[in-house]
Amino acid sequence: MILVGLLASALFWADVGPKQALVCPPAAINQCLSWLPLAVRQQLPSDATRYSDALALRAAMAIPVSDSRVAGIVLWAPQQLADSQSALWNGRVYQLPLQQQPLLTLWHELGHLEIHRLQGTVLPAQLTPLEHEWLADCYMVWRSARNSGNLALAWQQYDRRNLGVISDINNLSHWSSLYLLPILTRYSAAQIATFPSYADFVSDFFPNLQRYDKDAIAEFSSLLQRVFGAGSVLPLPDYMFWRRPALGAVLKPTLVRLMGATEAEHWLQQQRMWPQSSSTVQVTESALNRS
Repeated sequence: MILVGLLASALFWADVGPKQALVCPPAAINQCLSWLPLAVRQQLPSDATRYSDALALRAAMAIPVSDSRVAGIVLWAPQQLADSQSALWNGRVYQLPLQQQPLLTLWHELGHLEIHRLQGTVLPAQLTPLEHEWLADCYMVWRSARNSGNLALAWQQYDRRNLGVISDINNLSHWSSLYLLPILTRYSAAQIATFPSYADFVSDFFPNLQRYDKDAIAEFSSLLQRVFGAGSVLPLPDYMFWRRPALGAVLKPTLVRLMGATEAEHWLQQQRMWPQSSSTVQVTESALNRS
């Protein structure tokens, strides 16, 4: 689809829904702006430093616009991305190699533009920042399934989000794994690929998907900090016991992949995170490789 290595330093148009987005290396922002129709340019800052300041050390950022043909621009700096993700727990550093992460990041940002277009129609007009992030990851899942025919890269993103929040609770705003779990266990890659548009995919899963309010997210945050925070010395296995099985279900696929099934299950049992309810989604190693 996209040759990342060849296009990382070039401007190019990318399809997103019925529109297109202009993908711009930050250093070429002035040229990027010159490619856009006047009505679109008038919606964007003309000062190049505004873009570099907004992007900072991030690898990508989407800026939506209102236009019948242009969805927006994506500032894309894939050289900022690491080739692995790591986190410390259980007295060890666990590392996840990342494959095609620049492309996944680009798809995620294109997802933000498509979600912006769908708000107020198939999606609610108002979305929280976390909802925007996990829906953008769902767009990435849809693009990945249609492009590759499997869910390997989708599960990689799932694991990456889990490791991100384990290593730094500030990454909670991007913790899409909480929402990706029921989607990745409900649909195969072949099923996802049958949806001709992301709007069709969203319309199928969104109405019945459990959404968490800010209090529930705050409880997950507190429990994650209790279990993985650097200052957590005393084990408190009964702390937020009502959230532990749900958190364990979300973490389990990542722990199994990195620790192996036996060690992961033992660790989850120690933390009283082993899912007990028959209604809790169970993820097996075979599900992780489902295509």
